[in-house]
Formats: sequence, C-alpha cells, structure tokens
Amino acid sequence: MRVIVDKDIKGFKDLVNELEGLQDIEFKYVTSKEIDNDLLIDAEVLFIRSTTKVDKKLLENSSVKFIGSATAGIDHIDIDYLESSQIRWFYSPGCNSSSVVHYLLSSIGYLKNKNLIHENSTFGIIGCGNIGEKLRLIFNKLNIRNIICDPFKDFDFLSSMEEIKRCEVISIHTPLTFSGTYPTYNMVNKSFLENSKAKTIINTSRGSIVNEKDLLEFSHINYISDVWENEPSPDIEIIKKAIIATPHIAGHSHEGKVNGTINLLLTFLEVVEMSQENLTNNKKFISDISQNKLSKKKFCLNDFTNSYNVFSESKAFKQLSNKFDKYISAADFKKIRGMHEIRHDIF
Repeated sequence: MRVIVDKDIKGFKDLVNELEGLQDIEFKYVTSKEIDNDLLIDAEVLFIRSTTKVDKKLLENSSVKFIGSATAGIDHIDIDYLESSQIRWFYSPGCNSSSVVHYLLSSIGYLKNKNLIHENSTFGIIGCGNIGEKLRLIFNKLNIRNIICDPFKDFDFLSSMEEIKRCEVISIHTPLTFSGTYPTYNMVNKSFLENSKAKTIINTSRGSIVNEKDLLEFSHINYISDVWENEPSPDIEIIKKAIIATPHIAGHSHEGKVNGTINLLLTFLEVVEMSQENLTNNKKFISDISQNKLSKKKFCLNDFTNSYNVFSESKAFKQLSNKFDKYISAADFKKIRGMHEIRHDIF
C-alpha cells in the first residue's frame, strides 16, 4: 500500500513511526503543492489538509480508495464525486473545538476588560455542534448566562432563534449551507440585525454566514470575526469595523491540529490489515495521547485571555490591512495566517 501524506499534517510522521504492523506500507510525505494527479496514480490512500482541493481533476484515473482530511471542515472536498466513485472519505469534525472555544473566551475576556459587555449579559449561541455545545458547557462552568439554539437538535435545554436575538452577545457556530429548511448563507443579514438586540456578533464559522455589507450599516454593533466573505481576499472595510479581526486561525492551536491527526490515524487503522494485537495496541497508544480535560480542570475567564492575547493578533492583522485600498491580497492573507504563533489549549 502506498500512502501520500501532506507533510504539514501535525505530528503524523512521528505518530506513524510509533505504531506497530505498518512496516509494509510506504508513506510518502510531500508538500500540498506537490499533491497532483500524477503523484496519485499509484497511491491508494491520501491524507490532506484544507489546502488541497479534492475533486475529479485531482483523482481521475488514480488508484486512491481512501481520503482523510485532518480538518474540521469539508469545503475543500467534492463529496458527491467521491461517493459516486466509491472512494471512502473521512474528516475530523470537532478536532479543533477546544481551540475555537479558547479563542472565543479570550475575545469575551477582552470585551469584559474594555467594559463592552455587561457582567450579567446573556450570551446566545447559534448551533449546538462540537463547538457550540462545548462553549455552552464552559459558560456553565464559568457561571456565564447563556442560551443555545439549533433547529436540527431536540434537547430540552435548546431555545428558539427569537430568544437568541434578544441576547446582548451572539456567537455563531454553524456550517455554511445554501439550501434545505434552515440555510445559513447570509443568515445574519439586515432583517436579522434589525430584529435583534445584539450589541456584539461573533463569527468563527464561515464568513458568508454574516452578510458583511448589511452589518456595516449597524455602527452600534461590535463585530468579532475570524472568517470572511471572499476569503482569502477579505474586504478592508469589514476588517476595519471589527473590534477583533483575525485571519482564520481560531482553530489553530497545537492540540487542535494534533487531534485532527489522531482522528485520521484511528480511522486509518480500521482500513489496513494488521493483527488484532497490533490494532489494540495502536488504538490504545493513540487514544492515550488525546484526553478530554474539560471536566477535570478548573479555570476562570482570565486564564484564557492571559494564555492567548487575541487582541494582539488582531492588531497585527489590522495593520496589514492598512496596506490595501479595498481587499487584502490572497498571498498576504495566507502569509500572516502562517505566522500564527504556536498556542496551547487550556482544556
């Protein structure tokens, strides 16, 4: 078996070298730029990051039967093509959920320190997935009042969207969808904002969930965003409006990246042939590396702001944006994104 691996998948090579029963597998480590159709002709497995677009052009006439992405999103994957071609695929939902929550709490700490939100504010969370649910649980541990809504879930604690709109702070944690019963494309638009009491909107999901042009009309609303319409060439005007603006790095903690790698390897172990003893030992080794510390650790809001200064990162991003008249160039956006310093999750 020949396996192509993006060499920038955090810790992949080091972990593979510790596993048993993989001696007959050839792992080839390459940069994302090197991943093309010619490289994949005789490969059976491909492991990627979000920088690789997976579609017919990349895979046609190749031997690839399994694709794993070390990411929480799937925007870069043509799922219809993979499934019609009977190519198994896997990604890592929730792998960076703690990292995104850390970013949010650091941002909220900044708001509180600047007296931009009241001590007894109620926080509205849209989306009860990996991130939204984790944020809710941590808010509860920190005694921060919150409500959460998700039309696709059926839990007793869920609230309605109308109740969310009455919150002083609204944080968005949904995928970007364009169809169905509850599409999220431009969900936060002029109508939403006119019927909302929100003084702060936080977006760490996808840029197009918020209609940035509409938001610019509401000068009283503080905007915190890590994601942008037209990314990686966001509009300068919306970056200037945002009190915290960052280049899509909320999920980029060390642990967030390693968790994505762990998820890939745990799934990979299920599709390769090895003895039951090796499989058991490998799964235990990998699982021991990742442990959920949410219920075990005590922390306060200042721990998050002290551990990660999101405002400092925002300041650097805003300074970069001053070089441009209308849009940040894609190259500069990617460059500053790559300068994000290694940080660690608290929990």
